[in-house]
Amino acid sequence: MPDTKKQLLLIEDEGYVIARVNEILQGFPQFEVTRSDNGEEARQLLDDRPFDIVITDIYVRGVSGLELLYRARQKNKDAGVIIITALASADLAAKALKEGAFDFVVKPPDLDRLANILKLITLVKI
Repeated sequence: MPDTKKQLLLIEDEGYVIARVNEILQGFPQFEVTRSDNGEEARQLLDDRPFDIVITDIYVRGVSGLELLYRARQKNKDAGVIIITALASADLAAKALKEGAFDFVVKPPDLDRLANILKLITLVKI
């Protein structure tokens, strides 16, 4: 029987955010998680294969989360993209929503909110 795990890419370069998101992801065994803390590596991963869900910071070491959103949706038009942002970049997060992001979360990510967003994506997207 083929593996039915959904592909999730976490793109984040701040350790405390990675730890909080990993805490959430432990409750979602249906996801096969790939992690990247580097913008160039994230670009390559997104160009190489489709992901069902992408959780990305609005900026990851010189790469815009908007670019990563665009790349994710090029490979999988139904990809659910969640943007993680500092409050100061809420305008960019709003732009990301306009460009097709599923939702955004302000740092530090609220565990319950992120879990609820992932559940919703699972219901409506994948």
